[in-house]
This record gives sequence, structure tokens and C-alpha cells, in this order.
Amino acid sequence: MKKTLLILSILLTLLVFSMSFVSGTESGELSSGVTEFLHGILTSIFPNIEININTMHVVIRKSAHVTEYIILGIAWFETFKAYELSFSWVLVTGMVIAASDETIQIFAIDRGPSFIDALLFDFAPFAFIGTILFFINNRKGDHIMTSDTLVRLQSNLISPESAYEELYKPEKRARLPFFKRAHFIKLKINVPGEKGVNTFLKILFLLPIPILLLRIFMGFVKNDRFDEDIPISKRELIRMISYKGVKVHVDTHSGEKILIKTI
Repeated sequence: MKKTLLILSILLTLLVFSMSFVSGTESGELSSGVTEFLHGILTSIFPNIEININTMHVVIRKSAHVTEYIILGIAWFETFKAYELSFSWVLVTGMVIAASDETIQIFAIDRGPSFIDALLFDFAPFAFIGTILFFINNRKGDHIMTSDTLVRLQSNLISPESAYEELYKPEKRARLPFFKRAHFIKLKINVPGEKGVNTFLKILFLLPIPILLLRIFMGFVKNDRFDEDIPISKRELIRMISYKGVKVHVDTHSGEKILIKTI
């Protein structure tokens, strides 16, 4: 099944690339024929409707481009899911395919690359459908990690140090399945008595933060240990947030409350 999905994704990608080798004249004639056909149907159903056929032609060409990349996004998402690879592979593959597709058009007659097309009509639909599928599967899957270790930790039956040792024993550090990995962090911060600050923080952290960005940010932190009062290193923190469904509540001595949730 995995090989079948991979071969199908590669064939669909090659099909999209082959369309980029078609000359501008041939591509225009093909889309013009489709536009005239649809225009004829619409005007026969709605005789009083006024449709600019040139505008309709542009819409159909862009819609075809978007549809291609939605199909590609579905295919590659299912492929990487089958191989249990990180969701970041979906995004990287989308960028590479979009850039390659537009580059190919350099060699086609009467055509050329477009950064706008690559970003808005190629990569954007590819990444969008991939993200939608990820969250749908995320909801269907095991939404919260039901590890016995975390259950006992929550019940105060073991210490955080013992829980960490159990979770990160060598045999536990094997590659996580695709839908056990966390890809985003949801952050909530509440500062007592600071309504304006809390409103700003809600807006700032309204959208989940990609863990990939956090990993990049952590790379700029020179010391592995943040602070003497924080009993965790940056390496341990990254490992912890690699699991989907982890919730961390932090109550500071001064009253601030922080909720970190991985999804």
C-alpha cells in the first residue's frame, strides 16, 4: 500500500510537470475550449446573464491550477502518513513541487515562471489541503496521549523526574508514529489584574505555533539549561513537546498562569 501511494503521488506530480512543458499557445487553446463550452452552458441556462469570457477564462485557468495542487496535496499527505513521516514533509514537498513546476515553464514556448502562481495557486492549495487533512485525522485519531505514565503523573503517584525517566528510556525514543507526533503548540498566558495585556496575549497566540519554528528559535539559545530554577533543559523540552496531546500547566509564585498544549 505504501509503495502504491508513493508511485501514484510521483505519477501525479510528473503529470502536473508535463502540463508545464506545453506551449503557451496550446495551453491557451485547451483552456479556451473549456471556457467557451462552459460559457455556452451558462448563457443557455441564464439567457440574461452577462459574463466576460476573458475573465471567465482566467478564472478557469487558475481554478485548474488550484485543483491540480489540491489533488497533489491529498496524494502526498496520504503517502507521508503511510510512511509515518513528519507533517513538515508535506510542506517541504509542496514548496519543492511548486518551485520546480514554475521553473519548468522557462523551457516552454510562450510561457514563463511566476512567483505569484507558485505561492498562491500552487503551494497554498497544496499546503492548505494538507493542513486540513492533518487536523481531520488528528481529531479522528488518539487526541490525547493515554500513557499510563502520564496518568500516574497527573494523579501524583510518581514524581515529574520519574515520569520523565519512564517516557524517555532508550526503548521509548524510537520514531513516533505519524499521528502520535505533535506539530503545533497552543499557548495560553494569563497575567492577574492585566486585562489589556491578557487581551494582547490572546491575540498574539490565537493561532497555534508550528513546532518547527520553536525548534529553529531554540537553536539560537546558547545554553542547554535555561535557568537554575527551571529543572529542564532545552533538549528535554523539545523531546517533551514532540508528543501530541501533552498538556503543561504552569502556576508561578506571582500569579501568572501558563497553559501549553501540543497538537
